[in-house]
Amino acid sequence: MANPVEFSQKVLEAIDARAQWYEETVMPKILEDYRLVHTCVRNFYDLMIKKSIIKEDPYRLDQKISGIKSPENSQYAETDRANVIGVRFAEYETMLDWICTYYKFSVDNVSITEIKKLLDLNNSFLWNNLSPESNSPNTRGLAEMVNEMRRNSDALSASAISNTISKCQKGIAELDAALKNLADFEKEFYKGKIRREVFSHPKFDANKAFNSPSEEMNQIKKTFPAVFSKTLPFYTQLVEDLVKEDQDANKEKLQEALLKKLAIPQKVEKKKKKKEVDPKELLLNTAQSLCAFSTPLQTICTKLDENNQLIQAQANSGFAKFLHALHKAFGIAEKPVVYEISIIEKSTGAQKKEKIEFNPFCADLQKRMNFYNAFALRTSPAYKKLLAADEKRILEFLNKQISDMKGIAQTLKGFDAYFKNSAGPEIRSKIKGLSMELTALNNSTINSSQYLADYISYVEEQEQMKKLGITE
Repeated sequence: MANPVEFSQKVLEAIDARAQWYEETVMPKILEDYRLVHTCVRNFYDLMIKKSIIKEDPYRLDQKISGIKSPENSQYAETDRANVIGVRFAEYETMLDWICTYYKFSVDNVSITEIKKLLDLNNSFLWNNLSPESNSPNTRGLAEMVNEMRRNSDALSASAISNTISKCQKGIAELDAALKNLADFEKEFYKGKIRREVFSHPKFDANKAFNSPSEEMNQIKKTFPAVFSKTLPFYTQLVEDLVKEDQDANKEKLQEALLKKLAIPQKVEKKKKKKEVDPKELLLNTAQSLCAFSTPLQTICTKLDENNQLIQAQANSGFAKFLHALHKAFGIAEKPVVYEISIIEKSTGAQKKEKIEFNPFCADLQKRMNFYNAFALRTSPAYKKLLAADEKRILEFLNKQISDMKGIAQTLKGFDAYFKNSAGPEIRSKIKGLSMELTALNNSTINSSQYLADYISYVEEQEQMKKLGITE
């Protein structure tokens, strides 16, 4: 096999190719799985609140999140179970929301340490073993609550609970498997960083290093701080594995095994009969993708309400406050809050002024959020209604939803600009921007549009094949 320098070059080429494969294939799937789990967890959280099993955490949306952190899993008094598990489950849902909206899934960003944090978060509640006998305090508490909900639910609700738990079990199992495989690759990616950056550093003496395993380890240890400073931890075991691959008596086998391990998995062409594609299922997948709009819409509703209160408080004079109190005392309806905002038409780039009545607009956002969430469960009435419709009607419905969300996004941009520009110096720092949520809405729109494009492409392909007299 090649000498250490030549072998390093081969390894780096293999790592780069494998990294690209992860970026294009694995990372998007991991994010998709997290979004599915989050939707289920969010629905479960709402259901527990609705059934008065827990109380909503009023400070949940005020949390400042800067990185992945699991909720506490320590023991608690049984009398405090509803409060403790309620807060911890809210933290779990909020963290999943943050991961789905803001976390960057890439080979560079998802380090070995980050993977451990993600795995710990995944198992904050053990969905595959929801038992009152569990050793995990969080799992034990949640299991008790699930049993309580089932006792007080009708057959349909009990089925929805079981379905949600089943989806969480499946989603977490797939995430754990994907993350453990990724962790294995990240170890090689870490060793690749050493080969790429330490071996090429002026302080690294290759002539000395490749004389003996101990000298290579010494050269790496000496050069490592100069290259990575405090940005990368020094994993002794991984560096020892690297040295063995270069100079161990069994290095040929180790090198061959490593290159085989880094090879990109090849898709096996199966000779079995091609699975028939159900075009309606493609449409229903699009409908389920609408669930992704719910999370950013919820945050937007909260921020809009807070910004509105700040702007209204700023505008109200002493006399206006007196009138408000008078109206309230005598049950007189308040004058609706109307904002004139600038909206840019995406197709033409033209700017127009539009008056929007604030409360009905926010009520529509809330209604949409709940409506889209319903598609997460295939047992929900909304999903069943869609299932009963023909493809043409489903297609029209989905086109309208995507078109509506594009229009809503433009209106929200107008509100974002209005609130920022209308805020006086004394409240400007308190105005909450919508840029992150608007990005999440845009990404969800692109995702749903892609699902729809897959359906249209398939239908057009089938029509073309029929015209040509080709049948499968």
